[in-house]
Amino acid sequence: MKNPIGSVFALTLAIATTSAHAEFSFNEPRPIVQIANGKLQGVERDGMVMFKNIPYAAPPVGELRWRPPQPPKNWTGVRDASKYGEACPQPLVFGYTNELVPGNEDCLKLSIYAPKGAKDRPVMVWIHGGGLIAGASWEPYYYPPGLIREGVIVVSIDYRMGRLGFFAPQELIDEAKAKGEPFGNYGIMDQIQALKWVRDNIATFGGDPKNVTIFGQSGGGRSVTWLMTSPAAEGLFHKAIAQSPNQLPLRDLRKEVFGKPGVIENDNKFVASKGRKSLAELRALPTDEVMLTPQDFAEGNFDSSFIDGQILVGDPLPLFAQGKHHKVPLMIGTMKWDASLFTVGGVNKDAFTKLMGQDPKIIDRLYAKYPAQCDLAIGAQMMADGFFTAAVKLLADSANKAAPSYAYHFSYLTPTLRNKYIGPAHSFEIPYMFGGLDTVYSAPAKMTAAVSLCKTIIDAHTVMKEKDQWPAYWTPTTSPDRKDDRDMSLQMSKSWASFAKTGNPNYDGKATWPRYDISNDVMREFTNGPQKTVKNLDRERVDYQMKSIKTLYQMQ
Repeated sequence: MKNPIGSVFALTLAIATTSAHAEFSFNEPRPIVQIANGKLQGVERDGMVMFKNIPYAAPPVGELRWRPPQPPKNWTGVRDASKYGEACPQPLVFGYTNELVPGNEDCLKLSIYAPKGAKDRPVMVWIHGGGLIAGASWEPYYYPPGLIREGVIVVSIDYRMGRLGFFAPQELIDEAKAKGEPFGNYGIMDQIQALKWVRDNIATFGGDPKNVTIFGQSGGGRSVTWLMTSPAAEGLFHKAIAQSPNQLPLRDLRKEVFGKPGVIENDNKFVASKGRKSLAELRALPTDEVMLTPQDFAEGNFDSSFIDGQILVGDPLPLFAQGKHHKVPLMIGTMKWDASLFTVGGVNKDAFTKLMGQDPKIIDRLYAKYPAQCDLAIGAQMMADGFFTAAVKLLADSANKAAPSYAYHFSYLTPTLRNKYIGPAHSFEIPYMFGGLDTVYSAPAKMTAAVSLCKTIIDAHTVMKEKDQWPAYWTPTTSPDRKDDRDMSLQMSKSWASFAKTGNPNYDGKATWPRYDISNDVMREFTNGPQKTVKNLDRERVDYQMKSIKTLYQMQ
C-alpha cells in the first residue's frame, strides 16, 4: 500500500520553540550533592533546587553510536550542574529548532527540579515531544514551577532522535544479535536507561524511587504508551500520563505498514547511499551526514520507532486490549484541536477516506458542521478523531480494567485567541500544566478579529511547506495576566501532581473526575470555570473512526 497522505506521517513534530533556554546569574545558594559518578553543584531559584545536564549514560559516540546506552562515566571534582547542555542533533526548522541546532551527540543528559528541602517526594519523569525527530528537555515551556509548588520532583530527559535514535540496517541487526543486544530503537532504550538512573539516584535529590510517574506529550506521549508495553521497562515506573499520544501504526522491520516501507529496506538504502564498507566507517560519518533532510520528510523516508520484538513488541492499542501492558494507573487525554498536528503535513480528506475504507457519504454527513469546511481541516480532524480521541478512549478503557485509568479533554483557549482557532492546538496545554505561563508567546490583550479559519489554517500550512518554517500559529500562547489562565494552570498542576502522588487526579477532597470506562464515556473537561466533565465526546464522529481503527489493528 502506497502512502496517499503525503508527508503527514513525516511531519509529526510536537511543538515549536519560541525563545532560547534561559540561564541565570546566581546570587542564590549553590547546593552540592554526591552521587555514584561524582559531585554535582546545582542552583536554587524560584523555590526550586535545580541540577542540570547530568549524564545518565555514556556519550553515544564512536563505537557507541547505534548501540544501547552504556552507564555514565565517573568524573573528578565538582561538576557544574547549573546550566543546560546541548540538545541532541536534529534538523533545522525555522521557528522551531533554531535554538536547538546543530546539537551534539553527547546529549544523554537529564535535569532535576525539586522543592527546597525535598524528602521522599513523588517523582515525575518528563519525555519531551517532537515526533522523535526534534525537541529538547530544556525548552522554555518545560520549566515546571507549577508542579514544584505542588510538592513533586520533575526530571526532564533528552534522548536520541531521528536516524541516530532509530536505525536498523541489516549490518547493525547482525552485530547486535552477535553481541546479545537489542537494536534499532535507541531513543526508547535511552528513555529506559534514564529511568534506571532515576531509580538508582533520585533519593539523593529528595525523590522517592518507589513512586515514579512517567509523563510526556505527543512523541513523548506515544513513548509513554510504548514504555507501558515494553518488557524492558517493567518495574521502572509506577504511574503514567500520556498527553496527546497519537496511535499511528508502528513500522515493521520487513513489511510495509500504512504506506511506510520496512525498516531494514529503508535503512539499507541509506547505508548504500553513503558507500561505506563497514560499520566502523558508517559510525565515523560526520553527524551532519547522518541527519535527516527535507527530502526525507517530504517522502516519509525517515527513521522512527518500529516493532523490534525486544524493546517494542507491538502497537499499544491491541496490546492494551489484550491486557499485555504494565498494570499501573494511567491518565491520558487529548486536545480539542489536536488535529492541528495533522495539518502540518497536509492531509488529503478523500485519500484518507479511501485508505481507511470509509464511506464518503457518511464522512460528508458526520463532518458537515465542522467549523472549518475545507479539505485540509476536515482531513486532519478525521485523523485526530481516530488516532487521538478514539485511541485515547480505547487505551483508557483497556487500562481501567487492570488499574485506575482517567481520561481528559483539554478545550481551554485563552479568550483573546478564540476567533482564530478551532480550539487549543496540539501542545497548547503544556505551559498550563507546567505552570510557566510566561515562558511562551503572550496573547494579544484584546480579542483578535474574526477570521476565516480555513484560510488561516491553509496559510500556516503553506508557510511550513514552502518555507520550511514553523508558523507561530501552531505555537503555545497564553495570557499570564488573566485570572482565567492562572486558574486553568492551577487546575492542571494540581491534577497532575495529585495523580503522581496518589494515582488519582482528584484533589482538595473533590471527586469530579471519575475513572474511565467506554460504556459511560465520561472524561474530565479542562475548560472555562470550575471543574467539569464531558460525556460522549464527539461520540458519533469518534465512534465511526474507532471502527476503522479497530479494523486497522485487527481488534474487531
